[in-house]
Amino acid sequence: MIFFLIGSLAPQITRLSSSPVRCPSCLDPSPTVFLNKSQNKLSVFFIPVWWFKPKYLWICERCKWTGSTRPNDEQVRQREEAELTLRQRQPLPTWGLRKCKTCDKEINVSGRIKYCPYCGSPVQV
Repeated sequence: MIFFLIGSLAPQITRLSSSPVRCPSCLDPSPTVFLNKSQNKLSVFFIPVWWFKPKYLWICERCKWTGSTRPNDEQVRQREEAELTLRQRQPLPTWGLRKCKTCDKEINVSGRIKYCPYCGSPVQV
């Protein structure tokens, strides 16, 4: 006699908070971090049989950052300062200025410009 048992162990994530906070990882100006409850459930024949102990997580919807504690404003401020000092240390990109042969206007050639923004003629880099 052969019996088949269909079962699964899957996590279920539920959003608990409706008031989001700012993410310390992606530094998005709009608040994108919500409090969520992650709980594994055991199902047999698609009927939930057992729910395991839940975990409460803060998850960013934009960058998928996950933390066990609420990100506070101090963490966000420290990360913004670190990003700012890192940007200040990096050299500025050098761009080439060229004159369009058709309309004789200066164009900032960044390697991606193929046509003059003023007259539409092709730019030779």
